[in-house]
Amino acid sequence: MPAFLAGWGLYPPTTVSTDLFSTRDDASTAESFSLLFLCTGNRFRSPLAASFVRRLTVGLPVAVASAGVLDVDGSPPLREATRLGASSGVSLSAHRARHLTRDGLRDVDLLLGFEQTHLSHAVVELGAARERSFTLPELIRLLDEIEPVAEGPLVRRARERVRRAAERRVAGAVGSADEIRDPFGRSKKVARLIAVEIQRLSLELAGRLFDVAGSGGLVVLDDELSTG
Repeated sequence: MPAFLAGWGLYPPTTVSTDLFSTRDDASTAESFSLLFLCTGNRFRSPLAASFVRRLTVGLPVAVASAGVLDVDGSPPLREATRLGASSGVSLSAHRARHLTRDGLRDVDLLLGFEQTHLSHAVVELGAARERSFTLPELIRLLDEIEPVAEGPLVRRARERVRRAAERRVAGAVGSADEIRDPFGRSKKVARLIAVEIQRLSLELAGRLFDVAGSGGLVVLDDELSTG
């Protein structure tokens, strides 16, 4: 095994709840915008993005969850995800991987994957709404292209922005620039670059979809690998 794989932390799974939005508090049981991040194993990309956006939307009617395509339920995050999350000021210590099922798609306002294969699995295999499913980079690009939505409550504005983004999307126009690669098995340098990109896009998502200003207390990552 290459040396850089040794730190990825392939732990045995433990029991985990299958309710993706089980962390909702009483305030979020009223009308809220539900956002689901989907990656391959739910051990790096989606839990990091969910943690970033959850921090950025504290106090807002936004419920954020994450899941994976693979059934590795109960597995903890990859060690690099935990380390990079801590460097950003968020903790992934309690996170355990959950794979996406049809039940997990109930009432989801927006599904954000990181590769087209994630969207294909959700839409084709599980029946997710295509008009509410995007890759994270794709949605950011589309939100930059739509007309502004300035009126109405936050949840209504966010849903309208997603609707307009879906209308703006041109079938077949998605390329590799609209995906974020899987860090699993890659070097720590590559993992950090991916985390930096996910954090940047999470900040943009919070601003463009939920009108969040500022970093919400997140420590902004840079692309330099610490030698300490």
